[in-house]
Amino acid sequence: MGAAKVVVLIAWIWGVLSLFGIGGEWAELGSRVFWILLVAHAVECVIFLPKLRQFPGSLGHHLVQTMLYGIFHLRSAQAAARGAA
Repeated sequence: MGAAKVVVLIAWIWGVLSLFGIGGEWAELGSRVFWILLVAHAVECVIFLPKLRQFPGSLGHHLVQTMLYGIFHLRSAQAAARGAA
C-alpha cells in the first residue's frame, strides 16, 4: 500500500471517529473531512464506473477500493491492468 493510500485511510479513520465525538476540539473538522471524503469518492465511483468495469476482478471490490482510496485506487488498478496485459 502506497503512502498516499495510507494518508487517505488515516483521514477516513479520523473522520469516522469524529462522528462519534472522539477527538475533542478536532472532532468538528474530522466530521467535515468524513463527509467531504464520502461525497468526493462517491462521485469518483460514478464518474469512473465505466473504467472500473473494464478492470479484471470483482466490480464490487473496485467500488469499495474507490470509496476508500479514490483516485489512488484507480491509478494502481490501471497500472496492474497494464502489467497483466
